[in-house]
Amino acid sequence: MLILKHLFTMGVILKTKLSIAVATALALPLVGHAETEQLTTIVVEGSGSRPGAFALAPDSSGFKDMAALLERVPGANINRNGPLTGIPQYRGMYGNRVNVSIDGANMKEVGPNSMDPSLSHVPAALTKSLTVYRGLAPVSSGIDTIGGSMKVETMKGNFAEDEFESDGVISSGYSSVDNGYFVSGFTSLANQNHKVHLGVSKEEGNDYQYNDSDSLKVSPTEYDRQALTVGYEYQRNGHEFGFNFTDNNTINTGTPALPMDIVYVDGGLYNMNYNWDLGQGYQLKTKFFYQNMKHLMDNNTLREPLNPMMLMENTTKVQGGGWDIALSMPLLTGDFTTGFTGDTSHHDSLIHMTMMPNAPMPMNMYTNYFNDAERSRYSFFGEWKGEVADKLSAELGMRLTYTNADAGDVSTQNPMIQMAATNFNNQEHNKDFVDVDLVAVFDYALRTDLDLEVGFARKTRAPTYQELYLWAPSEATSGTADGRTYVGNLDLETEAAYQFEFGADWHTDEAYFAPRAFVHYVDDYIQGTPSDSIEAKQLRCPTTDACPVLQFNNIQALLYGVDFEAGYVFTDWVRLDAGLNYVGGNRLDGPEGNLYRIAPLNGRTTLTFSHSDFSFSAEGIYYAAQKNVAEYNNEAQTPNYQIMNLRASYAAFEGFLIGLGIENVIDSDNQNHLGGYYRPMTDTTNEVTQGERISMPGRNYYATVSYQW
Repeated sequence: MLILKHLFTMGVILKTKLSIAVATALALPLVGHAETEQLTTIVVEGSGSRPGAFALAPDSSGFKDMAALLERVPGANINRNGPLTGIPQYRGMYGNRVNVSIDGANMKEVGPNSMDPSLSHVPAALTKSLTVYRGLAPVSSGIDTIGGSMKVETMKGNFAEDEFESDGVISSGYSSVDNGYFVSGFTSLANQNHKVHLGVSKEEGNDYQYNDSDSLKVSPTEYDRQALTVGYEYQRNGHEFGFNFTDNNTINTGTPALPMDIVYVDGGLYNMNYNWDLGQGYQLKTKFFYQNMKHLMDNNTLREPLNPMMLMENTTKVQGGGWDIALSMPLLTGDFTTGFTGDTSHHDSLIHMTMMPNAPMPMNMYTNYFNDAERSRYSFFGEWKGEVADKLSAELGMRLTYTNADAGDVSTQNPMIQMAATNFNNQEHNKDFVDVDLVAVFDYALRTDLDLEVGFARKTRAPTYQELYLWAPSEATSGTADGRTYVGNLDLETEAAYQFEFGADWHTDEAYFAPRAFVHYVDDYIQGTPSDSIEAKQLRCPTTDACPVLQFNNIQALLYGVDFEAGYVFTDWVRLDAGLNYVGGNRLDGPEGNLYRIAPLNGRTTLTFSHSDFSFSAEGIYYAAQKNVAEYNNEAQTPNYQIMNLRASYAAFEGFLIGLGIENVIDSDNQNHLGGYYRPMTDTTNEVTQGERISMPGRNYYATVSYQW
């Protein structure tokens, strides 16, 4: 452990081109002539750096949402509001600032408070890969990449060489900390031209334990999710066509950092793609998607309401679709890609409040918080990648985006906010935004073992429908989870970030070291600030700490930091990988202060022994204290903590893998700065107090098994 801590303080980190040394770092044996499905991998791609693959450890976090894997990526982290509500964060930016696509679809959350972030739609057991663009995301990776870009590819199987062949994987696991389990199965049947696939998954768990006690639990943190993926693909003579459907059915799942819990999230994502290899380097790639989902949340199914005389539920739905059409061709000494991207979505939210529910004649009030809120984006881009001189390569890109937002009139039976509804309906709701993104990244091969990279970018993001159309004080703020109430602002401007990055990549046969430093100045950064608007005064604040109401406004902000990855191979059997991340964020105009919900200095080290069919790893995770907190919303400081995890796997026979492990070995009681505050009524049984930081899970014993053919 002294060696691990010493290497941590030196700033060493994980490698981009190397598998994380854990059980599944060993590729499972291939069977037959078709290439079999592999267990989930994380791929880190950068404009100048080499792509790499990080294997998923066979641990309990692997069968919850894919966001759990982000902690293994340099610069990435998670805002955790519940067991299935992990919101991606990259270099201090999170939520809608990070572009996330699933099989090419930019999914929209059906919950206005991000109870169902995109990475929760498909469980890890049915995911082929999670790709994260390190540093400045290329313009071709999507719209609104101001905070980075990542994409999920679900399992679809592989075409065979000749006759019909089948491949697939069956897996299951158990975790002690929440008495949880998962079972999943995936299979495909294919020949040279046709392929069909089917995958199913079931995950269920209870409230998790903390603080070395079977009786102390964080409630509600139970979860229950079923998922399905099914599809067909065809290929012949340079043509590829595919159709895929994924369905997510989540019920009775806790979100203790939010004012309500998930009763259900139900709905599906339809994907279709067509690719055409025209020859001589010309390729046409098209993707289309349609999404239709509904959601119910309330404050009384999984928790006791703060006010037993007031029950609340919120029914929401989203419907939308989009496309991504790109044509690639050789140009000069490289390749040029141009395309047309777009999507549109419609959101509705109807809140039902029941006053005095046990009275002979209870009072019912309905409020349209969002009525046919619409956001449409239409975007053209061009990107060139190639060699501009000896040892010097470049990526140059530009994207032009037009965003239109609109919303219908709202209504309410709540007399306290009736005036706010009237004021909102009397205003113009239709808003237009035109934005330009620019990227220039240069990579120089200084030596055969050393690459240098420098990058510049201008990235933009138009306001979300919550930031524009939240007409009365509410916590429907895309998972902000700070306990404050907000109102929207119809006068918001587009965020514009001016980004700079410098990095190096040193690598030999035995060692690697790849540091990155970045600075992002954000003009018109959208953040809540104390509001004196009429809307903010229409509803009395529930607690002193929640006053005054905050309104989304434009400010000037600065984010900066470093992230490193490094490692060393001692022998063919023993290796060390490590990582370190630091992000700082400040407001530059008005009152000085720190930006909200930014992770403190953190890192991890993994020492791995791998020989023959056996693999063992000891993993150390370190988080420093976070004292640089946002005063505008009373953000609390957090202490430092350290966690040790032990993992092992054994390939008993061809295709069969057993995984065992212990997470949080010493069973310490820790609070992650990004984990949010406890929102339900104070639970004296479990010694959990409202407004306190939510404790992370205690010691967890887990076991997983998988068979791949």
